[in-house]
Amino acid sequence: MKKLFILGAVLLCLFGCSVVGIGIEKKISEYETDFSKVTAEKPEISGMENTEFEKQLNTEIEKEISSALVAFDSEAQASSDNVRMGNKCVMQITWAEKYNKNDFISIIQERYVYTGGAHGKSVRIPKNIDVLASKTIKLSDLFAESGYENTLNRLINEELTKKSDEYKDLWAKAEIKESNQTDFYIEENNLVIFFQPYDLSYYARGFVEFHLPLKELSGYMKEEYRRLI
Repeated sequence: MKKLFILGAVLLCLFGCSVVGIGIEKKISEYETDFSKVTAEKPEISGMENTEFEKQLNTEIEKEISSALVAFDSEAQASSDNVRMGNKCVMQITWAEKYNKNDFISIIQERYVYTGGAHGKSVRIPKNIDVLASKTIKLSDLFAESGYENTLNRLINEELTKKSDEYKDLWAKAEIKESNQTDFYIEENNLVIFFQPYDLSYYARGFVEFHLPLKELSGYMKEEYRRLI
């Protein structure tokens, strides 16, 4: 029989509770069954002038996490025989705040799932939110004209050359494609393009990142997003 143990839930601020403006808090829930163990963080956004958009974002995040947990519970039950004796299937959902100012937010969900085998799987799911425009954006939304990919690829190639030791284990060419439209975030002074595990290298290599200076991209960016620099 399936047994469920609620280990706890706690409400915390991602980066302190004294932040003025857009608030991002997370609720941490943990539970364990006969065949699985789950730790899941859920952020909650507050303080937006557009309260309808804020509600939409929080509802969207809630549904994404709930859907992921339901899918994992089903997979864990089906895969429990594949897990070595004494171990359980594992799911961890964490969130990191990368940028939260100038009416723009970059937060990243990272999921780790283990259902047997040599190792688990990790994936990042970012949300880049234009608070002023009340929308989430793709990479192409930052730039004024098509062809921006050529500039990003040039800067990535420069990084590959400057840091050849860091990137020597890549087995595929790092370049912007349609599939990379959501795999980015903003941090202080940089646009960070990342690639998921196995996209460019072996699993243990993890996420491959390229930090591209926003100042070098400013001439290609839409006027409204130069506020990020």
